[in-house]
Amino acid sequence: MSYLSAIETAVPQYRYHQNDLAEFFQNTAEDISIKRKMKMVAHKSGIQTRYSVLADFGNLPDAFTFFEKNWDLSPSVSLTKRMEIYKINALQLSIAAIQKIANFESIKSSITHIITVTCTGLFAPGLDIELIQALNLNPKTQRSSINFMGCNAAIIALNQANSICNSQPNAKVLIVCTELCTIHIQNSFTDDYLLSNSLFSDGSAAAIVSSKPQNLPEYPDLAITSFDSLIIHEGQNDMAWQLSEYGFLMSLSAYISNLINGNISKMLSDLNIQKESINFWAIHPGGKKILDDFAKVFDFKNNELVSAYHVLKNYGNMSSPTILFVLKELIENNEKKKSGDTIFTAAFGPGLTIETMQLAYV
Repeated sequence: MSYLSAIETAVPQYRYHQNDLAEFFQNTAEDISIKRKMKMVAHKSGIQTRYSVLADFGNLPDAFTFFEKNWDLSPSVSLTKRMEIYKINALQLSIAAIQKIANFESIKSSITHIITVTCTGLFAPGLDIELIQALNLNPKTQRSSINFMGCNAAIIALNQANSICNSQPNAKVLIVCTELCTIHIQNSFTDDYLLSNSLFSDGSAAAIVSSKPQNLPEYPDLAITSFDSLIIHEGQNDMAWQLSEYGFLMSLSAYISNLINGNISKMLSDLNIQKESINFWAIHPGGKKILDDFAKVFDFKNNELVSAYHVLKNYGNMSSPTILFVLKELIENNEKKKSGDTIFTAAFGPGLTIETMQLAYV
């Protein structure tokens, strides 16, 4: 058995109110109907604040350093420049999350593996090697990277860490999920981009998975008990992520919530999981409608998804780190827990895919 022993998070320095971001994007459009639609989408998002590594969203064009100095934001920022911004900022943000782990300096010598997770930037040698060097980890630390798998990739990383710990009795795995979604914002007025420009944000989360309970006073040990996956093939084109000369291009359909929540109940039924057997729920806030519809499917009435709504409100959707933000929020504010209580975790990604994990308090 393996144990989730720590979760910490970090966000960039630039914090924006959702209304201010909506105004920024309204300034890039001339069509009045598009401006109104932007405002409406932002208002219904359930998001109050988001974070970015970019200062431009709080500036006028003459002070832009990322976008071209005009409200058309044209010509579009090249993929090369976006990746330069990623490489500089992803390392700094990852370190900020990792160094929040209690007593990290004293435990880092026992880390045997590192798994980095991202879908918003790629380079080689990669973030894994940069972190080993910057943190002065053992150069024999075994490395792997999970790239381009989207919002549910943290659960895939946790599954990989679980397999490592189950096969190596002294394993301790550092997972680092870092996404800079806002560097891929496009000046496009399709429904996909009206939605994605109002939703995505930047953030990082770090977690420790160990083969033995760590008994750290700062964190309750959670036994990792199971993982399950489901590919919803009919949603293959409803959430997608493509490379282009001008950044990563997003396809994001409003139909995603219907697909997820039309399948999640059957998925649990097929796994013989009863709602009553789950004490706590950590659900990826891919959007407010996803959470609202999830609550309807399971007839929630007692704020079961409060952690997910709170993360969505305060951070937006940061892709892969987001579910770890939700778990951290749930664990830190969970005063009703007792040994044996269970947490059901689910996140959603391109494909359309559902990844789930179950945890139990030790």
